[in-house]
Amino acid sequence: MLKRSFDITLSLIGLILLTPFFLAIAIFIKLDSKGPVFFRQTRIGKGGKPFRMFKFRTMVDAGHWVGPLLSRQSDPRVTTIGAILRRLKLNEFPQLINVLRGEMSFVGPRPEVPEFVKLYTKEQQRILCVRPGIVGPSQIRMRNEEELYPEGVDPQVYYSRHILPMKLGVDLSYVDNRSFVKDVGYLFQGIWTTITGAITGRHLFSNSEQIALFFCDIFICGLSYSLAYFLRFDDEFSRLHKTVVAHTLPYVVVTRMGALAYFGLYSSIVQYFSFNDVIKVIKGVCFSSALVILLAFLVGERSHPRSVFAIDWFIVMFLLVGYRVSLRTLRERLNQREREVEEKVLIYGAGDTGDLALRYLRMQGMLDVVAFVDDDPKKLRKTFKGIKVLGNRNDIEALVRLHHVDHVLIAMDDLNHESLEQAKILCKKAGVSYEVFALTNGGTRG
Repeated sequence: MLKRSFDITLSLIGLILLTPFFLAIAIFIKLDSKGPVFFRQTRIGKGGKPFRMFKFRTMVDAGHWVGPLLSRQSDPRVTTIGAILRRLKLNEFPQLINVLRGEMSFVGPRPEVPEFVKLYTKEQQRILCVRPGIVGPSQIRMRNEEELYPEGVDPQVYYSRHILPMKLGVDLSYVDNRSFVKDVGYLFQGIWTTITGAITGRHLFSNSEQIALFFCDIFICGLSYSLAYFLRFDDEFSRLHKTVVAHTLPYVVVTRMGALAYFGLYSSIVQYFSFNDVIKVIKGVCFSSALVILLAFLVGERSHPRSVFAIDWFIVMFLLVGYRVSLRTLRERLNQREREVEEKVLIYGAGDTGDLALRYLRMQGMLDVVAFVDDDPKKLRKTFKGIKVLGNRNDIEALVRLHHVDHVLIAMDDLNHESLEQAKILCKKAGVSYEVFALTNGGTRG
């Protein structure tokens, strides 16, 4: 009776407090893929009674695609937002409804589908004498179950033969030694495991940069919103304003981070941060700002000044883009210092082919382009792609000696045989090696 009262009270509080988050997650799910917000599946509860368990949908809604009952890591059916919900275990939140209805408890063995319950031995069927739970001892021990499947195995067969027996053994021990005090302990363990298990050692190693950016962005989003509110009211920043900020800040941060992740910002590498990534930031900030205004209205903050959201929009946009560009620039400079510049290069041709040649050399990272030369007098002394055009082909020898050029890259547009031979003669006269850069091949070093 005590446990049931605890379940009812906590599930009611949870549903009330998490309703705004439910709305935000529902919007992301609907935008991510077609289909319902909730996934409902038949599970077996106390006494062998079947019930419909609720989860947020994390897979594509394709009735014609049956697929396996179980999902392992890298399952192609999992959606973009679904992968995030699974990693953070947010897809389990709707089970608060099952707890409130008495079909589940906060703590207990995880409910199984009928197909696997049929495989239970008589001894294992004792698990059905208690209500299944959102958090269970076996779930705590095997938090990221999808990662337990070896490559190339049938998930359903491997689960029934290896994983299920281990889970049932742990859950039977719980059934034989359960108590309310232990349940409270399991609940806190489950919360801690959910937080820490979201990032495994392997996941941390392979995504360390994106994880660092993610937590940095959390700080920036919180700082930006708080600063926007302070700038809006300045000397009039009262205790009431502080209360409003504290009330709305969690919704702002969660919504904004969800939007940035949804639009793919954390799949980018900061070293190659580009205009396309700036567009991702703009989309994420604009969408989340609109969503935050809607959530603020729904949670009762209708007097919230809209100007705060506008100020926050500018600040967070500037900070998110600014520090990424700064990191990219810093990394590029550090990489340049670590490398010893092998050659100074002169590019003959300030046109489309010369532009491609410059990009190619910059990708190599160990070449210093000192200048361009071009036979078009209109380009003389002008800047092309940030580099000066210092002369024409007849100035190659002088420029080689003046700038200690090691190599000339011939990259003229529509270069004919006669012009090419003249360029080669001039390079040989200057005593410098040369290479022809063409769209079809990289040329040969002379």
